[in-house]
Amino acid sequence: MIGRSVERFFTYAFSTLAAAMFLTAALAHADDRDADFTNYLAEHGIHLGTASQTGNMARTMCQDLEAGYNQSDEVKQLTEHQLSQAQAEFFVGAATAEYCPKYHSPGRGGS
Repeated sequence: MIGRSVERFFTYAFSTLAAAMFLTAALAHADDRDADFTNYLAEHGIHLGTASQTGNMARTMCQDLEAGYNQSDEVKQLTEHQLSQAQAEFFVGAATAEYCPKYHSPGRGGS
């Protein structure tokens, strides 16, 4: 009986540790990707906030595209809030290239 309890404990502990390691690695990759993306935009004069905020904007845009919006809709939304037409087009191009390449149109930012 004690043997099974110890075995279950170690199985649970190992599973929890493995999940934590996987999650940490995934978050580190996301953080690096977001930082690289944010730095790329900054090199082109586009400043939208922290790396996390900028990455979230890109991921949200990809979700919009998946839901049926098009890139022009995204550009329009960005120009209504804070970016010039050229900056918005660059953001959409760079974001699709990095976060949702199946929606990327060559010739826009990030190509």
